[in-house]
Amino acid sequence: MKEEVKFKTEEYNYYNRAVGIIKKDDMYLILNVDNSPYYHIPGGHIEIGEDSLSAVTREIKEELGFTVKEAKLFCIQENFYEKKGIIQHGVEYYYLIETVENLDTTDLKIEENDRGTIKQLFIKWVTAKELENIDLRPFTVKNLLINNRVDTLTHIIQRD
Repeated sequence: MKEEVKFKTEEYNYYNRAVGIIKKDDMYLILNVDNSPYYHIPGGHIEIGEDSLSAVTREIKEELGFTVKEAKLFCIQENFYEKKGIIQHGVEYYYLIETVENLDTTDLKIEENDRGTIKQLFIKWVTAKELENIDLRPFTVKNLLINNRVDTLTHIIQRD
């Protein structure tokens, strides 16, 4: 296991993440971790020496056990927000994912061992229309999915 691309200073935490939204027919796979009040898209930190495509492929395999067949980059988002008095600065690469497996779009619950921490993952399949009523973060990427803006690369700078 390599070190993740992230570092801290007195004022800032910097990180890089690769994220993959799995699509089957008109359904998207979203996750809820440990009964969080919101959903997110599967993914994780990029490791040192790893490109974002390799990272999202690894993360999808680690979190969900699926093999990536095709991945198309549709969004790069730069995040700036404060958390516990520290400014978070992150760059996230969002991919639209097709898997090798013929996925069943049934909701389910699985466990993930994330670097020694056991997490409960609640997998939910939703349509773009259903996303309108779900707290999926980040909201900017949620809006791209709802409006089917995944055919071109979008660059977002998000400052909260």
